Amino acid sequence: MEKSFYFDHAATTALDSRVFEEMVPFFLKSYGNPSSIYSLGKESKYAIDIARMRVASSINCKTNEIYFTSGGTESDNLAIKGIAMANRNYGNHIITSKIEHPAVLNSCKSLEKMGFKVTYLNVDSLGRIDLNELERAITRQTILISIMFANNEIGTIQDIKEIGRIAQKYKVIFHTDTVQAIGNCTINVRDMKIDSLSMSSHKFYGPKGVGVLYIRNGINFVRQNDGGHQEQDKRSGTENTAGIVGTGKAIEIATNELESYNEKLKILSDYYIREVSNRIPNIKINGDLNNKLARKQ
Repeated sequence: MEKSFYFDHAATTALDSRVFEEMVPFFLKSYGNPSSIYSLGKESKYAIDIARMRVASSINCKTNEIYFTSGGTESDNLAIKGIAMANRNYGNHIITSKIEHPAVLNSCKSLEKMGFKVTYLNVDSLGRIDLNELERAITRQTILISIMFANNEIGTIQDIKEIGRIAQKYKVIFHTDTVQAIGNCTINVRDMKIDSLSMSSHKFYGPKGVGVLYIRNGINFVRQNDGGHQEQDKRSGTENTAGIVGTGKAIEIATNELESYNEKLKILSDYYIREVSNRIPNIKINGDLNNKLARKQ
């Protein structure tokens, strides 16, 4: 039998066995609808509440600021479209970068068709935005800035805390796509002045088909799905209880093991870059080698 090697954990990760074990009862035994009033449903509701607490603790926010979705793409869409539509009376200008995930870029393009104006910032050769260019782009009509925490292709980490400071200075809502960063970087939404962020469970050894959206209390956003009153009336649809439970467990493990995990990644990254550089003359490594995933904490 051939042995295979997997080198694409930026695309997806395997489900951690500890996460799977915690999910199993919610497939087979505690399968009640979380919105129901009988005991079987209450078991599911309680489990979701625990998962919400785990996620909130990992990024230092309140539990009622966490919304569960179907993945990072839905979280990005709900944040960007939802915030823009809810705040269009205050302005119609959004700022993002040219190297965002398609979930962000295409959400912005959809908003442009609705009359919103979008500025797409350039990045330098290392994949970083120019903070001065960001500040110059802000106008009285700017209502939202969306810049990803860490790039999903080159791994470059943006100066999120400074972007948050600039956004706060001009009273602009700041959203960041942290799908690639969660589980790899320490993220404190209060300290970094992040108003909203998106994440996807399968990037940190959780299940596929589950995402998380954080939106700070006080920021209004419009629901995108019509239906029931789940997720504080902001995201309709019966909750994926087992997936949400797995997400809570996965982020708890990722938070507790962040230091050792990053040390392992750094060893692998250094080895790979060293060997490729030695074997391929004049190679150019894309991204910021000093400020990237598996490097900076």
